[in-house]
Amino acid sequence: MGRPKGGAAASSSASSKKPKPKPKQRGGVDFKKYKHKVGRKLPPPKNATSTEIKSKTIVLPEQSMASERAGMAVNKRGLTLRELLQQTAHYNANVRRAALNGIKDIVVKHPTELKLHKVAIIEKLQERICDTDKVVRESLYSILQSMIFPSLKEDNAISTRSTLFLLMANILNGMTHLSIDIQLMAFRFLELVVLNFPSSFSSYAEQAFNNFIAVLSNDRINLHDRNKLNSVLSGLGHCLSLVAKTMENDDISNRQVHDLSARELWKCTSDEDNSVGRAFAMPNLLVKLQSLVQILINSVEVSASELCAKSAIDASSSEALLSALHCLDIICRIFIHEVKKPQLRFSISKTQFGPDWLRSSLLIHLKNLWGVKRLFHEKEDGKFFIFNLKIAEIFLCLSAWIDSTMFPAEEFCHFVSSLFAKQAKTLRNKDLMEMYLSPIITCIPDLIFNAPDDSKEHLLEAFTDAFRGCKVDCKLIFPYLDAVGEMLLPEKTGTWFAEDGSGVLGYHDVWIHELPRILLQSIDKAPSVTKVVLELLLRIGQYFPTLDCENLRPFIKLFGVESSSGAVELGPFVNLARDCQELATSCLYYFPSLLPDIIGPLASCCLSDALEPLVLFRVVEVLQSTYKAGSLQITELLSFLLLLMARFRVHPGGLVTSGNPSKVSNWDTFKSLNRLILTSLSEMGDGSLVLELMWNNLSNAIAKKPSMHNMNGLFRIIVTLDAGTNKLMNEDAVKLIAGYLVDASLDLSKTIEGGFQPDKTRLFQYFIKPCTIMFDKNDKVLCSTLEMLKSFITGDDHLLSSLSNFNYPGELSCRVCAVTTILIFLCNDRKLHRNLSFGKSVIKGILDYIRHQLGSSGPNVTYEEKQKLRSAFEQLKTKALQLNCWDRSELEGLSITR
Repeated sequence: MGRPKGGAAASSSASSKKPKPKPKQRGGVDFKKYKHKVGRKLPPPKNATSTEIKSKTIVLPEQSMASERAGMAVNKRGLTLRELLQQTAHYNANVRRAALNGIKDIVVKHPTELKLHKVAIIEKLQERICDTDKVVRESLYSILQSMIFPSLKEDNAISTRSTLFLLMANILNGMTHLSIDIQLMAFRFLELVVLNFPSSFSSYAEQAFNNFIAVLSNDRINLHDRNKLNSVLSGLGHCLSLVAKTMENDDISNRQVHDLSARELWKCTSDEDNSVGRAFAMPNLLVKLQSLVQILINSVEVSASELCAKSAIDASSSEALLSALHCLDIICRIFIHEVKKPQLRFSISKTQFGPDWLRSSLLIHLKNLWGVKRLFHEKEDGKFFIFNLKIAEIFLCLSAWIDSTMFPAEEFCHFVSSLFAKQAKTLRNKDLMEMYLSPIITCIPDLIFNAPDDSKEHLLEAFTDAFRGCKVDCKLIFPYLDAVGEMLLPEKTGTWFAEDGSGVLGYHDVWIHELPRILLQSIDKAPSVTKVVLELLLRIGQYFPTLDCENLRPFIKLFGVESSSGAVELGPFVNLARDCQELATSCLYYFPSLLPDIIGPLASCCLSDALEPLVLFRVVEVLQSTYKAGSLQITELLSFLLLLMARFRVHPGGLVTSGNPSKVSNWDTFKSLNRLILTSLSEMGDGSLVLELMWNNLSNAIAKKPSMHNMNGLFRIIVTLDAGTNKLMNEDAVKLIAGYLVDASLDLSKTIEGGFQPDKTRLFQYFIKPCTIMFDKNDKVLCSTLEMLKSFITGDDHLLSSLSNFNYPGELSCRVCAVTTILIFLCNDRKLHRNLSFGKSVIKGILDYIRHQLGSSGPNVTYEEKQKLRSAFEQLKTKALQLNCWDRSELEGLSITR
């Protein structure tokens, strides 16, 4: 073995050495070392310095933030409007959201803040239109819609215009933003501005339509976010509607401007509130609309293919397709409006946007919709049916420019006919049916007029069936009635459909036959329809004077129904509105063949208390005009007038003065009716002949002893036609005259206490006026009446049974006073003195009878009665002496023995 190496020997020698002991510390131990467990907190050193500060709160009232905000409007978080507006530009979206909510809170609690700082608020908030946060944009939209815009409408035009300029600048900027969501939201803001301030749109129309074209042409949106287009299409529809409305207003203004003075013209042009907006730059606008047509049609085609491939239609896709079709419809109407003008404004040539352009450009684009229509036609869903209704509406407004080379007319008419046939089965929603079918009905007259004759039959039949099936309380009844009126009458189109030889005439009777049915049903269910139907009936009567009224026979039920027994059940005429009553009354003139059956029910309506006086007078005037035109028999008119005079009820039934309207509400009405009837009778020709025609009915009416007012009217008829007629020379007529006079006198005597009452005296004179005229013309009638009055005093029972409507007065004094009153009034009329002289023997006999009763000592004559008899005797004797037909010696023996 060799010697060990030096390294090994060294290590062994080192390990064999012992470690050196540590030197001991001198003195005591300064720090004691502790062993602590892991994780245990060390206690502080004993000599550690405490840094804890203890102090009391220092309150400085003058420096408090609350004192600085005293009296200021703050939100729930205590922030002012200025602070919130500053926070709307904060980099944190949550802060911006909270700031907008705080502004809404302040405006609700402190409305004056919005009025004072409106401009400052809008200037700051309009920056958020392009905000990257969706919630912030939605909050801004809500604030503008519910708070700021309603308040902004109350301001003057100058401040509003400057504020809207700021808003529109940011909205137009947002429409071109790189973010699709911001773009789409900007179109919603544009729609909001257009709805609230339509006059401001014309300044930005060109740029706005450029942005519409850009966003609708964006494939990213069309392919991936088609549902997001609803807001864009909705806004486009409102903007297009605004253009169409402005064009209509411009036409009206152009027609009226030559009638305005310079000052009025300046006022109209300077006042923006009187118009929808300034005129659009039509040349550039029409070009842009032409571009929109192709874009919208492509969108409709793609949407239609996708919807037909789906098993179920989602609401947003359906809404987008309907909005696109609606925009196409408005654009077509704008172009048609321009084509129909005599010359286009702004130096546009007729060849650029004229009828040829419609056929070569617009209709070529629209031809693709025909294929879309076929896709929808195969579907049974109500949504697809609505799509077809909208497509049909587009083509119907262009029906005048469509020829068979583009669209087969027969196929198109069958298409529209199928819509009418399927509408009741497919559209169960009443509101949708009224909304989408109404424009189709409105266009039917133009389609029928322009379509070839061999293509109209199916359409007319389908339209007529739908018209029959339409309920009166459905809103579709109005366009149906308008369409029927347009096809019956040439008022709107200037064209007689009956002259085109197309078979329309065969449906006229069917449509007219439906009108009375609709009229009668609408009175209770749809009063607004009643006036429309009556106006249409009136126009039909005016345009067709030789119309066969058999189809209108149910019209009679409007006034009432007369039973076989003669009783009349009143119709709804008396309860109609005043204007409807006027229309129905005017219709009577044009439907004379119905009058014989209407006269009876019409008279009952006129006698109803529910009928206003002016309507009553109007009925009489219309019937009089109908008679003068030769359309009403004189006997029918006489019967009607006599019935009114004999049966009109004056309220109350007793004799009261006209000066007391609380008791008599319709006496003045009866007097006016009386004058109107008498005027009508006097215009019919020879009075004696007219009286001859109506004498039997007149005498029968008098014999029934109606009220005194009616009797007075009947006697006035006799006086008006022939006061001296010999027909009064019979015992029955004289009895009726005498009884009438006694009735009037007895009523007057009831109120005489200590002398005549002036009002009653005038009323009595009114009642006996027709009798005095008859007595003046016929002395024999006067003498016979005096004899009858004498018999009444003496108590001749066989004559008294038919004299008076009042209970027969048994007291002699009552009978004497009644007759004395009559004779005194007759003697006061100087015209009767000569004829009264022929009856002086009768008067002397009455005086003899009274004197005899005064001298009698019978128990039936009391002292009070004798006093009344003596007063009546003296008054009658005094009046008799004034007749100048007596000798003094004749009356000397008539003195009363005291």
